[in-house]
Amino acid sequence: MKLKAIVHFFLLLPIMLLTGQSLKVEPYEFISRSKDTVQAELGSFKVLEDRNNESLDSIQLSFVRFKSTNPNPGSPIVYLSGGPGGSGIGTAKGKRFSLFMNLREVADVIAFDQRGTGMSTRLLECPYTASFELSKAIDKQEYVDKSTENITKCLAFWQEKNVNLGAYNTTENAKDIEALRNVLKVEKISLWGISYGSHLAFEYIRLFEDNIDKVVLASLEGPNETIKLPENTANFIFQIAEKATANYGADITYPNLKEKMLAVHGRLEKSPVISTYVNRQGRIDTVGISNFELQSAIATFYLKNPEDSKIVPRLYDQMYHGNFTEIAPNVMILKKYIYSRIRPMAFSMDMQSGISQDRKRIMKRQIDDAILGSTINFLQFEWMQTTNFRQLPKQFRKMKPNKVDALLLSGTMDGRTYVSSAIELAKKFKNGRHIIIENAGHDLYMQSPLVSETVLAFFKENEIGTNRIKLKPILFE
Repeated sequence: MKLKAIVHFFLLLPIMLLTGQSLKVEPYEFISRSKDTVQAELGSFKVLEDRNNESLDSIQLSFVRFKSTNPNPGSPIVYLSGGPGGSGIGTAKGKRFSLFMNLREVADVIAFDQRGTGMSTRLLECPYTASFELSKAIDKQEYVDKSTENITKCLAFWQEKNVNLGAYNTTENAKDIEALRNVLKVEKISLWGISYGSHLAFEYIRLFEDNIDKVVLASLEGPNETIKLPENTANFIFQIAEKATANYGADITYPNLKEKMLAVHGRLEKSPVISTYVNRQGRIDTVGISNFELQSAIATFYLKNPEDSKIVPRLYDQMYHGNFTEIAPNVMILKKYIYSRIRPMAFSMDMQSGISQDRKRIMKRQIDDAILGSTINFLQFEWMQTTNFRQLPKQFRKMKPNKVDALLLSGTMDGRTYVSSAIELAKKFKNGRHIIIENAGHDLYMQSPLVSETVLAFFKENEIGTNRIKLKPILFE
């Protein structure tokens, strides 16, 4: 028996050495995109790429740590970027830099690059792309067929190159966060995230609730909400039409906009258009626009934040009168870049998060009747039917009640993740507070000092006296 124990120990030793590898930390001069400079630390450690098999292949995970200015710092605050595919380190260089700096008053703040992103080990990009005729209006089925064919080629390429795409899922991602906590040698961590970062945080809560101090999450994407429901998107764009009727009392108003929206899509369904526009080089480009392509352009470029949706009424008014010039460049981008290729980390994360059978049935009922179809999801829902890419187990998509001390934030002008869904998710947090921010969009953290001040107050355990914040609306143009 003793001999068997010794043998077992030595069989496990390589894995123990790898997963317990000491943290490497070095001084790092962090420079934001606005050229702000702060002294920080660049950390890295290794984890098994796939914890579900006996392979010893490992990947490096990287982060930047901003040391706390508090002489008695709390649990480290780990930032979880959206996407999937966003870089935490990259995010810290952008508009949220000041919030990263302010949170140092509470604890060390860690900008974490999830597996496959940023300064962590990256996946090999697929060399193949799908090709769509630019001057022809293309229907949905052609996009599904050609993109699925391209995915099949990419999957074969990654298999040939021994890329373990299946290891890039949200459960493994959550276990990476736990590995980070272990190498930092701290009892608990706090999480701060947005969009897919909230989706990832929900999985960490499911697996490691007892290891969490506090959580701040915005623009919530639940465990079963990788695929957004078409009716929610339709309700959002009709909300824009309703608000544009009076346009907050401005001189420019858009009465009957809902009817114009429906009319534009109805016409395109019967008769696609060809539009020209002047490109950035000053030359004339020609692009075909089908109803599916218009749906995709609106969902992709104009619903995320009020800064985007402020021109939606004008666009539909123009298109109602036959002018597609302003939206044509974004349709061109869709054809050339967005539908033509896939990014491995983002593709695998989303596909494996998957969709429940009940939600799939709802999708199939709603998809053909909703004004924008399912284009808020690009073609992910269709790919889940055509590629048979593996999904995480059913329990992954079930949100159980928890006791995490949480602050949850939602914007009423967020056209990517919806307040109605967030209200249901918030009910699972017994010790959570859900604040609805009127007139805020998806990227809500820096849309008002009131939001960042609320986040800081929560981490400082100061009293937050409201469940609703009202921002000044952005007028429709």
